[in-house]
Amino acid sequence: MNISVIGAGSIGSLFAGRVAYSGFDVDVVGRKAHIKKIQEKGLTILEQGTNIVSYFPAKTEYNPTKQNSDAIFVTTKAYDNQTVAESLSNGLNIETPIFLIQNGMGNEDIFKKVLPENPIYRAVTTEAAELIQPAVVKHVAFGKTSFGIVSGKGNGFSSQVEKILSSSGFQIKETQNIQLKMWYKLLANAAICPLGTILHSKNGEILKRPSFVRIFNAILDEGIALATHLLPDEDFSASRDFIKEVINKTQDNKCSMLQDVERGRRTEIDFMNGFIARESRSYGLNAPINSAITDLIRHLERNHH
Repeated sequence: MNISVIGAGSIGSLFAGRVAYSGFDVDVVGRKAHIKKIQEKGLTILEQGTNIVSYFPAKTEYNPTKQNSDAIFVTTKAYDNQTVAESLSNGLNIETPIFLIQNGMGNEDIFKKVLPENPIYRAVTTEAAELIQPAVVKHVAFGKTSFGIVSGKGNGFSSQVEKILSSSGFQIKETQNIQLKMWYKLLANAAICPLGTILHSKNGEILKRPSFVRIFNAILDEGIALATHLLPDEDFSASRDFIKEVINKTQDNKCSMLQDVERGRRTEIDFMNGFIARESRSYGLNAPINSAITDLIRHLERNHH
């Protein structure tokens, strides 16, 4: 089975590198500088004092008519999904499953529209990684990955993917309730990413400052209110403790949003706090803190471009 990873950033490279190192077939698509270095010397994963080096095909563009992909991992930023979906529509086999390993909510909607017959899965991971330099990724913290189908019909490939990732050192499990997992991840991202970015610090610093703890709780209060409104049968009482545990486990990690701002790139704030603010307004709920946080991160984006 060959897995194609589209969007070889920190998480995409981590998954691809470990899969290749474990002897499975994988290829990646990513940014030019990163891909060039992978082509020259392979990908290095810095992990618990050791270096894992793996070699695999790497390109800057994906052509579904030329790639022999049995499964697609999309690990791009959520705002690139329209472009990715359209590129896949030009020849991708309708039985090829697409796994969206991304931040944010509603990401699958574009793929459902453009690729209505393909099995589409959402995956949620608490693995933490940082792209140190082209072709070098630091595996900051080990986590867990859950995935579940959100569109189309499963065809058995998902169990193969689960076995491959499990054999590659990932804790992974298919779930029938991926929506709940997605909401927990959204709440974690909304509480951690913008605050770490504003502080310009690693995750572990967020809860050390009383003023930021108050903002942290306000973000979650608004997010949980929306989640409870949309999923009234689900229990979000453990979400706050879950997010604090994520912060503890990833205390040495620099969140992806901060990495984006430092590199002068667009962030995914519109798919995190922006999503909470927009959806809350549409249902007559108040989310002033998430709205303000969204505006603040957009301001930081503009100043770093």
